Amino acid sequence: MDPIIQPDPRDLNLDARIGRLAGWPLGTDGGEVVTVGDLIEKAGDDAVAIGRRILRTDGGPAELGNILRRARLDGEACPDPDGLAVMILSSVRNGRTGHERPADKGAIALILVPSVIAGLGLAGGLSPYLAALLVGAGWVVGWKLLRRD
Repeated sequence: MDPIIQPDPRDLNLDARIGRLAGWPLGTDGGEVVTVGDLIEKAGDDAVAIGRRILRTDGGPAELGNILRRARLDGEACPDPDGLAVMILSSVRNGRTGHERPADKGAIALILVPSVIAGLGLAGGLSPYLAALLVGAGWVVGWKLLRRD
């Protein structure tokens, strides 16, 4: 009987996660964007090998924290290297790249403002049907703006 071999969950999409980790933007230095991979290579190491070790071992957050601790971007040290390391690794493991768009404040306003207006209108005697229409339209348009790619 052959033994049951289960794949290590840390190996799932490992190459893609290494790429996301190496490409994670940290900031700029002299007008140039600096990534985690740039810091690793600047230290004279192979970004893929170090990335694999960071993602595969339990000491990965501490190792990434040490890399960030040594980094200087525009002459400034990283304010919280250990916290940033945990955040980066969590994001990389969940498929984010660090290049995501920030939330569109106009879209969020289209979701929230009609609700407030409808609530105030209901208090002032506005028809519940009109209030529901106002809130629904704001939500539909706001969510479409937030979900656009």
